[in-house]
Amino acid sequence: MPTLRAIQIGIGGFGLSWLDLLMENQNVELVAVVDQQEESLQKVKEITSLESDQLFTSLQDALKGVEADFVLIVTPPTTHKQLAEQSLEAGLHVMMEKPLTDTAEEANELLAFSKQFSQKVMVSQNYRWNRQIQTIKQLIAANSIGTIEYADYYFNKATHFGGWRDQYEEILLQDMAIHHFDILRYLLNDEASTIQATSFRPSWSWFKGNPHADAAITFRKGTQVHYRGRWAGKGKKTTWNGDIRLVGDKGAIECLDDRVFVYQGEQDTPEEIPLIKTPASDRMISLDAFIQSISEDMIPPTSIEDNIKSLQLTWAAIESSNTGERIRL
Repeated sequence: MPTLRAIQIGIGGFGLSWLDLLMENQNVELVAVVDQQEESLQKVKEITSLESDQLFTSLQDALKGVEADFVLIVTPPTTHKQLAEQSLEAGLHVMMEKPLTDTAEEANELLAFSKQFSQKVMVSQNYRWNRQIQTIKQLIAANSIGTIEYADYYFNKATHFGGWRDQYEEILLQDMAIHHFDILRYLLNDEASTIQATSFRPSWSWFKGNPHADAAITFRKGTQVHYRGRWAGKGKKTTWNGDIRLVGDKGAIECLDDRVFVYQGEQDTPEEIPLIKTPASDRMISLDAFIQSISEDMIPPTSIEDNIKSLQLTWAAIESSNTGERIRL
């Protein structure tokens, strides 16, 4: 594969880890970094081989100063649409952190805008590529539990981020549940048809908005899903994947504490399934998939067209929690 030149936009805490991935990837040449904070750019200068003339406080200056093939956007969601459109107009491919945008209107506008260009636009839904989810996907493909009729999904964390996340009205549904909804779409190979949700804020929460939510989701093929998410939770915590139970006519698959189990038939004792080996970390696999889509002119696996369906599910959940109604997608 040819080497692709990259501009990274955003060097927050998560941005620094993405910077490491770009530098580690043999098919990427990091040619510029953009961040509004001079102290962040100084840190980049200390940990990379980039020169001062490759560090910028605006994307517009970076596009004038260097030649590149794609941008990686690791900034707050409110900035995604503008940065993506600016990059597409400059002829660059776009990869960004989730969520795609801050609002449904922005996402639909960006999707329509992107269709004017041949470049790839992809959102990194990295949870799809971790070992647990890939192991479950393989078990489903092997028809190990037959037709999946219902699923239970439970997530429980207590995470103090600070910054923009603490200000969201529906932080769990908008910023975290999208990972879990995307996992469900991926594992079931199906789209949601209806959702009814409630969200709430416990008295002790440090989030301004609602960090807890419950949702009942029906998928087109009939699978019923009960989702419970807690982001200011107490008690035993789950992993970031959460605890997942998929139940079919032949048995059940469970992912508990990032261990995968299969129950056959009516058995009460499961078989623990060794996790499959993946070629790299989940975000590196996501980056490799994006690079491959550019090199081979393929649609990325989590393209903007695909990812907007995960977003639509989160927005429907928010609408349902606000109105008390079951929302049809």
